[in-house]
Amino acid sequence: MKVLLDYSKNLHFKASARNFKDFNIDEPASFHGTDLGPSAVEYLLIGIGGCLGTTFVYCLQKNNIEIEAFEVVVDGTLSHTGPKMLLRLVNVDVDLKFTPKETNSDVEINRCMKEFTEYCIVTNSIANGLPINVNCTKK
Repeated sequence: MKVLLDYSKNLHFKASARNFKDFNIDEPASFHGTDLGPSAVEYLLIGIGGCLGTTFVYCLQKNNIEIEAFEVVVDGTLSHTGPKMLLRLVNVDVDLKFTPKETNSDVEINRCMKEFTEYCIVTNSIANGLPINVNCTKK
């Protein structure tokens, strides 16, 4: 699985993943960007929420449970930490709120609520200390 990011200007990049082309990654003006799209940290939060959301909905679907509404809110806290006071994402809170169409599936719904997080690739990779290898080459 690969994604490509092409530098545009200032702190703005155009990214591509699979057949999805040219979505923006930028920083807000307060972080010296041009605010042409979500920041990399916001995409990380989107990835966390998207993975947890799809994993939960998939569990419901496997159990033939239909939902009327579903919302995932991901709130990340940035803070300056450590001796160098570097800005870091220090906490992430995720709230999933859903309304099932029927309430006669409580056993399956409760099982999904209890077990779905163990199947989320993104959160488990982060929680288990995903190794990241960085190579920087001057052309």
